Amino acid sequence: MSLLIKIMTDTVSQANVKNLKSVSHDAWTLAPYLFGIDAAFANVIIPAFTTAAVAGLFSRPLYKTWLLANLVTFFVALFLTINWMLPALKFIKTEDTSLRDEVRRKFSHVYPSLAKLIGILVISRLAALLVLEPQVFSPAIFFSVILPVFALITFVQYSFALLLIDNNLAKADKAMALLYEERELYQMRSGASISLFVKMSMLISSCAIVPFIIIVVAETRHTADSQMFWLLWMCATTLFAGMAYLLRGVQRPINSLLAKMARVAEGDYNVKSRIYYTDEVAHLKAGFNSMVDGLREREALRETFGRHVSIEIARELLKGKKVNLGGEEVEAAVMFCDIRSFTPLSERLSPPELVEFLNAYFAAITPAIAQQRGVINKFIGDAVMAVYTPQLGSEDYAADAVRSALGMRRALAEFNASIGGENKVCFGIGIHAGSLVAGNVGTAARLEYTFIGDTVNIASRVESKTKDFNTDILVTKNVMDMCGGKIAGAEFESVGAVPLKGKAEPLELYKVL
Repeated sequence: MSLLIKIMTDTVSQANVKNLKSVSHDAWTLAPYLFGIDAAFANVIIPAFTTAAVAGLFSRPLYKTWLLANLVTFFVALFLTINWMLPALKFIKTEDTSLRDEVRRKFSHVYPSLAKLIGILVISRLAALLVLEPQVFSPAIFFSVILPVFALITFVQYSFALLLIDNNLAKADKAMALLYEERELYQMRSGASISLFVKMSMLISSCAIVPFIIIVVAETRHTADSQMFWLLWMCATTLFAGMAYLLRGVQRPINSLLAKMARVAEGDYNVKSRIYYTDEVAHLKAGFNSMVDGLREREALRETFGRHVSIEIARELLKGKKVNLGGEEVEAAVMFCDIRSFTPLSERLSPPELVEFLNAYFAAITPAIAQQRGVINKFIGDAVMAVYTPQLGSEDYAADAVRSALGMRRALAEFNASIGGENKVCFGIGIHAGSLVAGNVGTAARLEYTFIGDTVNIASRVESKTKDFNTDILVTKNVMDMCGGKIAGAEFESVGAVPLKGKAEPLELYKVL
């Protein structure tokens, strides 16, 4: 089996190398392609769009000069193409990982590189013409012929070359796996991009609109000749290249995404789409991958932790935190928060109204718990139990619990102001810190990750004493000592030693003002 896997892996790797070589070899066609575009368009544009007198200036000797200047630019383009492809060719031959980053940069910035190449070609051609035939730079010729022809041909060259490159890159998408690690293939990467709208606009303009205008003008002025066939052939081949790009680079990836979405709809979350470039299709793939990651995480939470009450604990487990589900002793602060005089409120409201009211109430006060790295362990009717412990991210657990209580006090005031009327509520909060036991409790069919021990019982008893001292927040002395007076905006006032049910000795309690 391992031999079969190795053979298959080597075969895929060789296919990717062959694919990347094919793209590299196709790059050699860029220079003659640009040369052919110039010849095809210039030979038709000049007689079609200039006066007979100006067109006559381009006699056969001058025409030869124009071709000679183009040959200069051809060799410049060939040299620049070789220089640009050299690292990729070395990487294909040697698979030297030190070249990988450079090849990545070149492929991710191919569009600016192409623009730079076309710009250098324009400058080199102008320089060659200036040396070989300086009279063409007279204002009469330069502004009426040279400049317009150069501008139009430059646009067409970039459009044609862009589509040629896109078509070749679309054929080599799987070969890009040689340049990126497996995890990187599913992430959005930086790089220059051109929108599909711009690409399609350039394709239509350069292959249809511009040639159509040229042909109409040439036929009207009776300047069309055998060069017209060459122009149409260049436009046709580029148009087919653009259509091939649309198929390989747009249609097939979208079809693949649709097929993968169907698999996701059936519950298969082990499917993602590789990202090779930075265009709109890449953004679609990145969004799809992000969606699948989210669905997979939710499914993992549901399947793995569906028997646990606290989703916050489940998230900590997914992050690789060391939470012992079998049971462990931890240091923590425990908070109980209970609504005062809940029975009269429940009697005034219908069951649906009561549930809606409690949901709104908990939605208002519980965010303060998470903001201070607390974990909601359970809801008990109108009460909530929260735990703060280093095992779940709260290092300064006593202070975090007090800060949460202060935040809940502010949230309750805003909640009461928003509802108004006779449904305004008060709560009592009790906080105690110490050792407790954390772990799964229940049966095989239903487990609850919870916290048990004397610390939990004391926190519950302290919360019940808030009524006796007409306050909303009470904490034990060890909580106050652990805070060390470092809670901004809070003052502690002792209410003395208070006997608690189940405790032999009274505990000193403090109001949080």
